[in-house]
Amino acid sequence: MQLMCRGAAALVLFGVMATLIVAQPSLGQSKPPKRAYLVLSQEPGHPCGEPQAEGVLEALAAAGWRTSQNLTVKRQYMDQYITNVTPEALREVGQKTIADIEAFKPDILFALDDASIAFVMMPLIGRSDFPIVFSGMNAQPEMYNGQTKFMESRARPGGNVTGMYEQLYVAQSLRVMMEAVAGLRGNKAVMITDMTGTGNALTRQFELELKDMKDVGWEVKRAKDWTDYTALIESLNNDDKVRAIYPIAMTLGGPDGARHTAPQIYDWTIAHSRKPEMAVNYFFARMGLFGGAVVNFGSMGRYAGQKGAKILDGAKVGDLPIEDAPDYAIVFNVKRARDLGIEIPARVLASAHAVYKDDLVPLNGKQLVYDPATKAF
Repeated sequence: MQLMCRGAAALVLFGVMATLIVAQPSLGQSKPPKRAYLVLSQEPGHPCGEPQAEGVLEALAAAGWRTSQNLTVKRQYMDQYITNVTPEALREVGQKTIADIEAFKPDILFALDDASIAFVMMPLIGRSDFPIVFSGMNAQPEMYNGQTKFMESRARPGGNVTGMYEQLYVAQSLRVMMEAVAGLRGNKAVMITDMTGTGNALTRQFELELKDMKDVGWEVKRAKDWTDYTALIESLNNDDKVRAIYPIAMTLGGPDGARHTAPQIYDWTIAHSRKPEMAVNYFFARMGLFGGAVVNFGSMGRYAGQKGAKILDGAKVGDLPIEDAPDYAIVFNVKRARDLGIEIPARVLASAHAVYKDDLVPLNGKQLVYDPATKAF
């Protein structure tokens, strides 16, 4: 009887294994080949764009869309901070990118950050052959919608576009900074933006997100060029009411025509500022800025990628809601805190997602290059 039971069990096991062996190829073939086109607003290696792109591809792979199997991916970089800094230059590279997209014939297009949204996504509004998912939008969706209508509502856009709005979480960052920096409550923080289109959008975001902030005074300062920025930092050093800054100017023209981008701007800031700096993402805290509550760019990209996976699986892009990126992280650079003479309370450090004990400066003009091994973003 035992032999019969064992034999029957063996037959059942053999049958199950045979079914799995037969079924396995069909699982791999269940998703037909697709093509995805990613447009990044920055240059290759930028620590705001690359984590989003990585997050998109991670989410697609998790849903069964893998670059080594059934997904062909092409990336295009608009280089908005170094080479194509004017609206005219961005419009030209946007037109070239659209022509390349037409030739590539993607099944889905991802537009990462505002330059790609303004100069690539917007001209493709209404196209039935291009479902578009954006990530990292700083200007309000309603502002873009006022230029060319692409959504009935955030909850159900109804057209060929959906995506993730980039919430800065600056109010949360100020609350974190109040816990970390003695004397900030009741004093002032200054946000610094450049004069680019993204700088305009960030300025508006600060105004919207901080309109109910009562515990800390705040204002936004615009730096029109490198001379203006360095003079502003020096003046803030001498203002006792200013207890923190949020420097988010990413590109500044110099008096000699040279362009200063994040490596030079943050090298100089860390060397000359005497105020703790709020950082926009993990990487800038890793580089040497003080920290705070930062945008999780990788997570935002993953949410965009999840929307993209649903579209590739047959969902209508217009049925998927436009949402705020839901995740932020708390990070600190304790070396920077020590250099500024600030002791961050242990209970505050214990709540952080990342605590850096050194920094990456000076970069000496080298570009900021996103390194997944430096994680997390």
